[in-house]
Amino acid sequence: MKYLNIFIIITFLVFSVNAAAEFYKYVDEDGNVHFTDDINQVPEAQRAKIQSYIESEREEPDEQEVSQENQSEQGATDQQTNNPELSDNESESLEDAKTRIEALKSEIDQEYKALLKEKEQLANAKEQAKTREQIIEFNKKVDSLNKRVASYEKKGKDYKAQVDAYNQRIKGKNSENQDQ
Repeated sequence: MKYLNIFIIITFLVFSVNAAAEFYKYVDEDGNVHFTDDINQVPEAQRAKIQSYIESEREEPDEQEVSQENQSEQGATDQQTNNPELSDNESESLEDAKTRIEALKSEIDQEYKALLKEKEQLANAKEQAKTREQIIEFNKKVDSLNKRVASYEKKGKDYKAQVDAYNQRIKGKNSENQDQ
């Protein structure tokens, strides 16, 4: 009985390896993108333009990519530290800090409106993208918008940090005034 259990476990382990799967991508007459793992589901007229993909596991980034990412993150951190607008400058008067924060808020609001407008334009462009080239161009625009949104979110976090620092300074000044 013990050998049977071991045999079953070994058999299970041998046959439970990852299997590579091939799938296909095609665009129908209406411009809709479809994915399937059965080539028979692809219309015969589309088989000449079909794209075949092989499912694979995520590749680990090589050392050079990781190094470049770390350098860009370090550069952003250094820029934030060295930029007097982004750092908490205690020697700056409260009025100057308030003016700077209000200007940043205005800039963020304008960027938000621009992002919304671009998002609406992309929604309209999505309906018009029919050919593969148009779809590729549309996807590039979406990627660009996503990067701008990420930058916007980072500015929003920086703004919130500056507001919190400003509020802490106000609380400190108020507690100093109460102690006197």
